[in-house]
Amino acid sequence: MAMAAVVAIVMLSPPGSREASAEPLPVRTTGLEVQGDTLVASVGLQDLFTPGARDRLKSGFSTRVLIRVVLRQEGAPDPVAVAFQRAEIIYDIWDEKFRVRVTRGPGTDRTLDAATVEQAVAAATTLWRFPFAERPQLQPGHRYFLAIRGDLNPLSQELQAEVRRWLRQSSGAQRRPGSGGGDSFFGSFVTVFVNPQIEDSEHQVRFVSQSIAGEAP
Repeated sequence: MAMAAVVAIVMLSPPGSREASAEPLPVRTTGLEVQGDTLVASVGLQDLFTPGARDRLKSGFSTRVLIRVVLRQEGAPDPVAVAFQRAEIIYDIWDEKFRVRVTRGPGTDRTLDAATVEQAVAAATTLWRFPFAERPQLQPGHRYFLAIRGDLNPLSQELQAEVRRWLRQSSGAQRRPGSGGGDSFFGSFVTVFVNPQIEDSEHQVRFVSQSIAGEAP
């Protein structure tokens, strides 16, 4: 995996506390690359689907997935960038295949066909070269990490409304605190990683990436 000089990927053991008020989140090895000036990540969240959730995929009801990605500077209270990926799985009983609609941030929907349950789950829960920030947002001398949370069938109408509001007001990963409009949601977005008692979905997966070290160009 080719990396630009601005970013060095360093595997570290999990810090004693990524968040002062929560148990340390598990570290999941995440593919990190630079494409032009954009930082992208690749990682799977297939474990978001329990056996029961997999069994229900052919019920005819839609299944929704929300993946939230926060770029954090280690030791700093505010997030650097935020990005989303949303997906919906519907089983077509006539064609006997799954249709998966995937949307990155405020971008255009992409619809995929999947022949099996596992293919449908992978399409809905995989971040593949997912843009989460711009290269200049990583400053030399600082370390960063991604906090990633996946939710299966988000239950909170308020959460869904907040996501829609954020997407209307921001350009996805480019938005950051202090830019106005979405600051309050930036705070509530990060709260889901600090407070493990927040349950606003049928099932959730939460983890952090390995450390990312900003380097001089």
